[in-house]
Amino acid sequence: MGDVQTDERRSGDSPRGVAVSEYCERFAESFSGHGAVEYQARTASAAKRPDVAMWITNAFQPSNARFTSVCDCRFRARNREGHVREFTVGLFLTGTVEFARYTQWKELQTVPIEYVMDTANGRAGYGVFKYLRSP
Repeated sequence: MGDVQTDERRSGDSPRGVAVSEYCERFAESFSGHGAVEYQARTASAAKRPDVAMWITNAFQPSNARFTSVCDCRFRARNREGHVREFTVGLFLTGTVEFARYTQWKELQTVPIEYVMDTANGRAGYGVFKYLRSP
């Protein structure tokens, strides 16, 4: 699937993408299944992070290794003891699928890398998950 998206970009067509909120929801469902916690349906949300840190990081990267946006993906899940906890994972959008594959955290990438569109903020890129926080 990634090769098809890369070929679409080369041909000048815009890749078809999934909404950032839907990608976050898919991650929450998949992560919960892998993490032995019960995802609380429809609690996933995404919030764009400030661009300052991304701009600084991108300033030291080659043009084919840049981030296009950074979001926090938040969701709630119930653990084995029955306590509901909130989780936050970083969703990073990259300019190329090759950079996405290189920079992903494999232990967190429980869903396939896809082209993700954040239409509310006018951003898009290949989605990878990094860092995980929970209370």
